[in-house]
Formats: sequence, structure tokens, C-alpha cells
Amino acid sequence: MEFKEINKTNYWDCIALTVEDSQTEFVADNKQSLVEAAYEDGLYVLGIYDKKTMVGFLLYDYDDTLPGWSMSRFMIGKQFQGKGYGKQAVLAFFDYIKNSHNADKLYISVSLENSIARKMYSSIGFTEVKEIEYTFLDKHYREMQMVKEL
Repeated sequence: MEFKEINKTNYWDCIALTVEDSQTEFVADNKQSLVEAAYEDGLYVLGIYDKKTMVGFLLYDYDDTLPGWSMSRFMIGKQFQGKGYGKQAVLAFFDYIKNSHNADKLYISVSLENSIARKMYSSIGFTEVKEIEYTFLDKHYREMQMVKEL
């Protein structure tokens, strides 16, 4: 598992990654994430690779309100799901964020309805912190904030 910055050589690979229809309510479109990262300060995007193939995408940032590093967006392409890439990528990201940003903990927020993701994150040491609600672009969200000590 390897992480590479998204740039003009691999952004089409990132855009081509999609999730199952049943997951679209849980994951922002990669195009939207790339645009946000291009125009908002402090957002970092990475492709998740297995050898030379991009299998997933993540966006992370430092959130002053926590305060701490947050894995804000994370997805594994539908054609690569069910092969252990999700858990493997998150575990590898622990080392990445510790080594590149000296992080001592990592936050994530997961849709309350996404029981599969919440179970996976719990199985690798994330603990639930608090329920959060917010509205973005006229859509209401309910999520569970989770944290993992690194």
C-alpha cells in the first residue's frame, strides 16, 4: 500500500474511481474533493495505490476545532472493494500521518447509517467520540466523530 499525491498525471485515475450506488450517500464524489482541495487551503489529497494501480482516494486536513488531523474523505473504488484494501489503507495511513505530520491521533467522521464503515474503524482501534450534525448545500448530515490514538 502506497500513497501518492494527486496531480495532472493521475487525476483521471482518481476521477474514474466510484463507489457502489448504495454508498453514494456516504462518500463525496472525488471530483468535488479535488476541486475543494485545489481552492481551499490546508486540504491534502492522496491516491491509494496497490503497486501501480490506484485503488482508492483520501483527503485529509488539520482541523483547528478538534484540534487534530482528520481523514475527511476516504474511499476504495467499487471494483477493489471486498479485498481488504480499506482496512489496509487506513492502517498504512496511520504511519503516513505520524511520519509526515508528527500526528499523535487521527479523527474521522462516519455517517451514522454507515454501519459497515463504523464497524471496520472500530475494529482497528477508533473510538466513538460524539455525534455531530450539520447542513451542507441544503443537505442535512448526521455523523459519528471517531478518534484513534496513534
